[in-house]
Amino acid sequence: MTDKSITISIDAMGGDNAPSEIVKGAVLAVNKNSFLNILLVGDEDQIKNSLSMLGPSALEFIETNRITVVPSEGVIKDGEQPVVGFKKKPKSSIAISSYLVKAKKAHGLLSMGSTGATMAASALTMGMIKGIERPTVGGPIIGSSPNTVILDIGANVDSKPSQLVTFAVLGSIYSKHTFGVESPRVGILNVGSEEGKGNKLTKETFDLIRNTNLNFIGNIEPNDLFYDKAEVVVCDGFVGNILLKILESTGFLMKDFISSQIDSYVNENIKNEISTNALNYLNVGETYGVAPLFGVNGVVGIGHGKANHVTVEKAINSVILWINSNMIDEMNKEINQLSIEKNE
Repeated sequence: MTDKSITISIDAMGGDNAPSEIVKGAVLAVNKNSFLNILLVGDEDQIKNSLSMLGPSALEFIETNRITVVPSEGVIKDGEQPVVGFKKKPKSSIAISSYLVKAKKAHGLLSMGSTGATMAASALTMGMIKGIERPTVGGPIIGSSPNTVILDIGANVDSKPSQLVTFAVLGSIYSKHTFGVESPRVGILNVGSEEGKGNKLTKETFDLIRNTNLNFIGNIEPNDLFYDKAEVVVCDGFVGNILLKILESTGFLMKDFISSQIDSYVNENIKNEISTNALNYLNVGETYGVAPLFGVNGVVGIGHGKANHVTVEKAINSVILWINSNMIDEMNKEINQLSIEKNE
């Protein structure tokens, strides 16, 4: 994939299945990518115990410096106020993971832990891309439209029109570098497709985006999301997070329903394959394993708290892709250009 060595810092204590599944996913990724080095940040004893459970070959990665255990103190958990937690626990696993990127000892960061803590640690440590007010989280979330990037999906429940414009720019760059789309179509998630529809936020955002050089196609209705009508769709985090959670729950609901309906007609393997395909058709999260944290001055991936080792490996591969594409440099250039155009 690449000739250069890549190092990723991973919050080994983040997520419901930490550190065992995080460590196992890291070992899988290192085993398959000769250029990859991993910094596992967290409780040293727990991480080494998880490595030993995987056998001698996993421990050999420590001896060859392919995997390095970086000790930390404490974890910022869901429910804690992120910024307060970061200040009270400056040596927490997510704080140290972020510092390693800031200090250029790692090219990128991956966490399956608290989204808020990862956002706070990354923003406070790495800083923001000039011209970005707040970080945002987004990515593909619909299986039938796997190349449609939706943002924000929960980071900013109250957003301003200017923020949605930056979401559109960041999403477009992500689409170009992740999916190779030369001119991503950008839409605003709205209650109707006609110009003038929606609330104050969507109307003002419409006027701002159409005056940029983005490939703006107007408003996108929710039913359009399933049919590849746009590569980038912007909304505030309140709407985006509701959409995300509905898709997740509907996917599992459909999986269980289909499984129950065909239970007596097919064998277990076929039943599982069909029901899992139904889940993935609605929910693409497991495909990439991670969503990028947009707006911070570094490569950061945030994964699902329930991620297993397979998902962690996929997430690491996604972070590698973003590092290789120089996505952050391109975002800095595009946002700077947008700021210049605003001032002209």
